[in-house]
Amino acid sequence: MSKRSQQIDALFRQGQQLHTAGRLGEAEQLYRQVLAAAPRHAEALHALGALAIQAGRPDAADTLLSQALALKPAAVFQLTRAAALLALKRPEEAAQACRTVLRAQRNHPEALQVLGHALCDSGQPEAAVDTYREALRLKPCLPDIRSDLGTALRHANRLAEAEQELRLAPANPVALVNLSSVQKERGAFAGAEATLRRALAMAPDDPVLLYNWSLLMLLLGRPGEARAGWENRFRAGAVPPRPFTQPQWQGDPLQGRRLLVHAEQGLGDIIQFCRYLPAIGGSLVFETPPRLMRLLSGNPAMPPMVAAGETLPQFDVVAPLLSLPGRMQAPPAQPPYLFAEADRLAALAKRIGLAGFRIGIAWQGFSGRQEDKGRSVPLCFYRVLAQQPGVRLISLQKGEGEAQLTGAGFPIETLDGLDDGPDAFIDTAAAMMSLDLIVTSDTSIAHLAGALGRPVWVALRRVPDWRWMLDRADSPWYPSMRLFRQQDDGAWGPVFDAMARELPR
Repeated sequence: MSKRSQQIDALFRQGQQLHTAGRLGEAEQLYRQVLAAAPRHAEALHALGALAIQAGRPDAADTLLSQALALKPAAVFQLTRAAALLALKRPEEAAQACRTVLRAQRNHPEALQVLGHALCDSGQPEAAVDTYREALRLKPCLPDIRSDLGTALRHANRLAEAEQELRLAPANPVALVNLSSVQKERGAFAGAEATLRRALAMAPDDPVLLYNWSLLMLLLGRPGEARAGWENRFRAGAVPPRPFTQPQWQGDPLQGRRLLVHAEQGLGDIIQFCRYLPAIGGSLVFETPPRLMRLLSGNPAMPPMVAAGETLPQFDVVAPLLSLPGRMQAPPAQPPYLFAEADRLAALAKRIGLAGFRIGIAWQGFSGRQEDKGRSVPLCFYRVLAQQPGVRLISLQKGEGEAQLTGAGFPIETLDGLDDGPDAFIDTAAAMMSLDLIVTSDTSIAHLAGALGRPVWVALRRVPDWRWMLDRADSPWYPSMRLFRQQDDGAWGPVFDAMARELPR
């Protein structure tokens, strides 16, 4: 080895030492010095890619790692790139990178572990379970492997097995937060709370732990204990952060400042929490998905809006929509705070008519979201409602669940062309005003009906989303709503039997 090569090698090893010590900025400087001297130094490109992942820049990492692989197709480079692809929400490509390694080294435990991550992220938890089990067999000391296996079992709804694996995992914050999630889904709320307290004692500032604590507290009806954790949802990666430089508004008088409130999460969340906007005094603008602007504009008390993706106006302070309840003193608007358009209302009323007891139904959320697991209801369970005398079922379902209409086997009316335009819920809102009742799973349809003040019954899984809390048949969010809850996981029959018994009343 030449003297120059020795110097480059020493510089690279010094960078590795700094990297291992957590001195990432200094490590990056040395790696870049290595590349300035040797532009085809594959290991330095790989190390910079790993640093970029740690810094939350997976796009840059993918570029650097692709360059490294072009120079040297090493297994470790492939697996680091797979991690970048997972961060970029490209699990199929991540799985392909892992399989490239496994074709060359069939029993590579680290490749199997990362492949398990990719399978989980692509909605294949059963396959992930098998992959993690093989990695565990090959290398029982593989970091986090039991926690990973427990998480995959949870996603596969094998909760008892998931809890067993997670109890065998080393007691670190990652394994404990996964264990608490399983305990919560099993209805062991005291155990879930105790497990999270144990994890927080180890890592009191961990945003993932704090956010999971907030979700548990909200579910248990203890919102005062949830606020600090709820504000960590961005740091925890549950909601993509926004790179605003303006300070966060904490609910103080605006006094001439302009506030930007930006939407977050799903359409149902926006419908639920937009009620807080009219109560904010002063100058503000609301950034929202363009699909919802027309619906929200039906309330003249709503602030000016800008469509997400368009250029934002000048503003001085900023707040995420779902932070408003914890930051504001003024009470929010009560339902109805959304309204149907008069011409649409007249047209849908004519189409629906006055005959019978008219029930609008929806049953399927977006199955691509982990949150939808167990929330959607197979359409067949609505049959017991259709069998009640004088009842007409009218579909409000849009999207993938519509395919179930073909083989339903009982009468369901459809409203052709419902909301086929670019604006969401304009026709649906008008249709709801001509219905006697809406029956739905936990979807945005439930929020829309509640915001319109329409009678709505919601079928909930045994351990529901945090906003529905536990052991109550009403909702503090929507006075016109009734909640029908599973008593056993997956048991929808008794839920709809209870609804059928209530219909004559």
